[in-house]
Amino acid sequence: MLLRRALALALVLAQGAVHADEPRTADSFKDWRVQHEAAVAAFEALLVAQGLAEVAPLHQLLRSASDWQRCGAEPYAVPPEAQWPAALSTLRLLRTLRSEAVLGAFEIHSAHRDAALNACAGGAPRSTHLVAFAVDLVPLDDAQAGARLCRYWARHGQGWQMGLSRYPSGRIHIDTWRYRTWGADHSARSSFCAAESEREAAPDAAR
Repeated sequence: MLLRRALALALVLAQGAVHADEPRTADSFKDWRVQHEAAVAAFEALLVAQGLAEVAPLHQLLRSASDWQRCGAEPYAVPPEAQWPAALSTLRLLRTLRSEAVLGAFEIHSAHRDAALNACAGGAPRSTHLVAFAVDLVPLDDAQAGARLCRYWARHGQGWQMGLSRYPSGRIHIDTWRYRTWGADHSARSSFCAAESEREAAPDAAR
C-alpha cells in the first residue's frame, strides 16, 4: 500500500512538472494565430459545428510536439483537412471519457505534427501524431486516471479503435486510429495497462 501511494505521488509530481514547464499559452497562441488565421478559423468552425469546441482549449488542441523549440519548428499546427475526421473521432472519445468520469481535468501537450518535426522529435515513422490524429495529455491532480483509462480501454476501446499508452513523463497518448496499447518495447506486454491489470488481479493482502 505504501509503495502504491509513493508511486501515485511520484506520478502527480511528474504531471505537475510537465504542466509547469509548458510555454505554449493561450496568449502565445493568439500571436501565432494571426499568421495562420484562415486554417485555424476553418478548423475551429468545424469543431463548433460538431459540438466539440469545448472538449479542450483550442491552443492546447493545436500544440505540436513538445520538442518544437529544439527542432526549430512551429509551436502549433493545424492538422491537414484530410485528417479532420480523425480529429473529430478522437475528440468525441475525449468527450465521452469526460462525461463518464474516466478522465477529469486534463491538459493536452501534443497533437498533430508534420513529418520534419516528428522525425526530429523521435516519433515513429507512422506515428498517429503524423498520419491520423493523436493527443498526448496529462491528467491534472488525478493519479488514478491511468487505471480508469485502462479499464475503459479493455471494455470499450475496440469499439472506438482506441490506442492508449503512457510515457515515463506521465503523459498519456490517446488516438482512435487502431485498437492497441503499448509500452517501452512497443508491445502490449510493456503497456502500463498490463501492470494495472496485474495489480487489480492481486489479492487485497498483497496490495
